[in-house]
Amino acid sequence: MSVEKNPKTKEKSLTFTIFKSTFLLGSLVYFLCAIMFISNLYNYFEQQIFNELENEATFIEDFILNHQYDEIRNFDTKNRITLIHKNGEVFFDNKVDIQNLGNHFTREEILGALKNKQAKVSRFSSTMTEKTLYYAKQLSNQDILRISCNQHSVAVLVLGMSQSLLIMFVIAIIICAIIAKFVSKKIVEPLNKINLENPENSNVYQELKPFTHRIAEENFEKAQREELRQQFSANVSHELKTPLTSISGFAEILKNGGTDEQTTKDFANTIYEETQRMISLVNDIIKLSKLDEKSISQEKEEINLAELSKEIITALLPVAEKKNVHIDFEAENPSFINGVRSVIYEMVYNLVENAIKYNKNDGKVIVKISKTSENFSSKLKQTVVLSVSDTGIGIPKNEQERIFERFYRIDKSRSKESGGTGLGLSIVKHGAKYHNAKVTLSSQEGKGSTFEIHFEG
Repeated sequence: MSVEKNPKTKEKSLTFTIFKSTFLLGSLVYFLCAIMFISNLYNYFEQQIFNELENEATFIEDFILNHQYDEIRNFDTKNRITLIHKNGEVFFDNKVDIQNLGNHFTREEILGALKNKQAKVSRFSSTMTEKTLYYAKQLSNQDILRISCNQHSVAVLVLGMSQSLLIMFVIAIIICAIIAKFVSKKIVEPLNKINLENPENSNVYQELKPFTHRIAEENFEKAQREELRQQFSANVSHELKTPLTSISGFAEILKNGGTDEQTTKDFANTIYEETQRMISLVNDIIKLSKLDEKSISQEKEEINLAELSKEIITALLPVAEKKNVHIDFEAENPSFINGVRSVIYEMVYNLVENAIKYNKNDGKVIVKISKTSENFSSKLKQTVVLSVSDTGIGIPKNEQERIFERFYRIDKSRSKESGGTGLGLSIVKHGAKYHNAKVTLSSQEGKGSTFEIHFEG
């Protein structure tokens, strides 16, 4: 059966994802480095300009103190030189007519020089494309010397370097793409080399060890399921072959005729019993299959386990009386659990029926229902415990772990004589799993067994 892919669903590529992430990271690093480089370069040049202004101020200080203003005005410099009295009045400027200049006392660089003897200040122009650097120094005669020059802003600097930056960007993009492609392939390569049959022996990253361990576990579980399926199929074939052979043999004798009335009745009785055993076997197989596949159509409901157990005991009383087995019943009523009634009924029925079947003559069965608190899914919860004890043959210690396997019988001849299919305890185990319940067994050979099912209350 082919599965049609949804055209809207895009398949994700790990290689492309790693490539994209590496590429974007490389591009981001480039931009950050470029910004840091330009910023540091700009700050470096700004500091160099301030150093030049300071050196120039030191050079012309003597000229100012000697009032050689004409000499200063004739200096070959692009820098603007301004002299200001400590009250803020401008009395010299080599670039601008001082008549057009107001009082400078409130200027930041002037206040800084008056306070700290010197100051370095920068201010952007109204267009933000240029800024002016000011170096102000208070002279020994208390006047302020201010030297200033213009510097392009970072935006203008970047614009001027745009061609170089673009070339560098293209080169960086190409390098990032090559590195990203190489890195993505190297990262994905070990994933492609994982041996799915034996993943734990694959040479993978430490972070992938839980993943390969999970695959190994799933492989093991898959192999176990396959083995169980094969065993189950073989057991079903064997269990069905025996009664079918018996039925076929008796039917053939009856077909040929010549049997007396009593023999015919005996053969018919045997055929009926074998047929009933086959029907029971098939019914148990269907129940197990539904529990395995969790395909039970009935919904869970609130069940009074005490009332249900009492109903089952009443139904099995004739079987117990026939075997001369006495049944005691103790329960905290009501004892409510949440579950599928038919499955819970089957679980309790199988346990009580087994306790009767495999008991001694004049034996005893004790069915007890109690309430307690215990850990369920790492949380302390109220639980209802069903306990079925008998004084029967018991189960050898080395057999106790396998007792819940399908078709497993301790005493095969006795099990068949009692009409058992070998699936009763498997139904109990799978029914408990379906209801998130726990099953425990305590048994001593020759003294009897106690089965407990712990339900979440």
